[in-house]
Amino acid sequence: MKRKFFSEGTEWELRALKGGCTFLALVALFNIFDQNYDVASSRIPLIKGVSLFIPVIWLISSFLGYKVLTSKNYATFLIFFILLVHITMFFRDELEGYLYNMIDEDRYRSIEGLGKWTDYIFFRVPIFLLTSLLFLRLWAVILNITLSLTPPFFLLLIHISHPKTFLSNDYFGVLVNDGMAINSWFLRDNIIVLIFFTIGLLIIFFFFQAVISSVKKTERANAVLGRYFSPDIKEEIEKSEGTLDKGSSKDLDIAILFTDIVGFTKLSEKMDPKDVLSLLSEYQTMMVDSIFSHKGTVDKFIGDAVMANFGTPKSAGNDAQNAFDCALTMNKKLKDWNKLRNEQGLQQIEHRIGIHYGPCVFGNIGSELRTEFAVIGDPVNVASRICDSCKEFDTNFIISKDVASRIGLKCKYEDIQNYKIRGRKEGMDLVKIYS
Repeated sequence: MKRKFFSEGTEWELRALKGGCTFLALVALFNIFDQNYDVASSRIPLIKGVSLFIPVIWLISSFLGYKVLTSKNYATFLIFFILLVHITMFFRDELEGYLYNMIDEDRYRSIEGLGKWTDYIFFRVPIFLLTSLLFLRLWAVILNITLSLTPPFFLLLIHISHPKTFLSNDYFGVLVNDGMAINSWFLRDNIIVLIFFTIGLLIIFFFFQAVISSVKKTERANAVLGRYFSPDIKEEIEKSEGTLDKGSSKDLDIAILFTDIVGFTKLSEKMDPKDVLSLLSEYQTMMVDSIFSHKGTVDKFIGDAVMANFGTPKSAGNDAQNAFDCALTMNKKLKDWNKLRNEQGLQQIEHRIGIHYGPCVFGNIGSELRTEFAVIGDPVNVASRICDSCKEFDTNFIISKDVASRIGLKCKYEDIQNYKIRGRKEGMDLVKIYS
């Protein structure tokens, strides 16, 4: 996954780094309460003072991580976090070693036992390596691994290059009696374990990347899903765990709603393309909000037209009533929008709405490369024709008699008998709504 070094942190990266802050705080608390040293009692307060200084810094840094860490400063804080842990640990060991020397110079400056101490060089390295799993960027993982491995191997080089140390695998003979002898097989196993441990961390890192990438795709898919379905219907689809697209198509009685802008072609000819896009975006946003608030589904956008259906993937009750109420809300939103446009000196926008109700087929159509939920059936074509028929009457809102028979009409309306729908031989009854 290619990404700029200082690019903004994602939600998952922020979560992981805050987890690292929690881990650091726990380690700091453990170090604060674990202050037992085999040193001269008169100097214990001094040692503890130095030992407490670093954990306190860790606690403060962990607290700041929760307060100031944002997506914008993620990369900077990540570098700070990695360097803080390794640099403070290095100086802590150096300062404590220096104070130990002051307390018991003969014991801690003596070169006796240098070989035995080699066994403990890599003792804490796995802990530092494990923190790499909290960094979801490859450069950060490599930096952390490098800083974790460099000090122990540098110290190992010093131990091995000392003139009095030597390698041995005679445990019950030389290794027990000579403190300068380095356990060769233990050293070999330590190095092999670290190599495989590091390789394993990198494998886990790339596995995490693949998992997170998959999760992000799912989140993007859910976001796209939310653009077409109301929150209630979207939740229903998510609960189905993808089984909706595996089943066969469904025969459903649904309400189909069409809306389009009056004279949009002539209107757009006089406008800048960017202004046309802005107008469409505002208009469609209002229409979609109305559809979702009445448990509808956005089927598709066709230029300036919006097609919605009510009753998929399952009925919400009286779908015809929901579609009708949605249209009333659309007209109200358009009226309010025109008031705002009038104040801004912009042209007024008019639209038409048509609704029909009937049996349709709902299902997943398309190929393996691209599929979509779609509604197919004669009611879809009829609803589109009803929307067009508004041109012939002094209203912007017409519904079919099939819709009117399923709802309670409380507004002013007028019946249209035996209207000839283009493409159909038989006429049908419509209802003209004055909203």
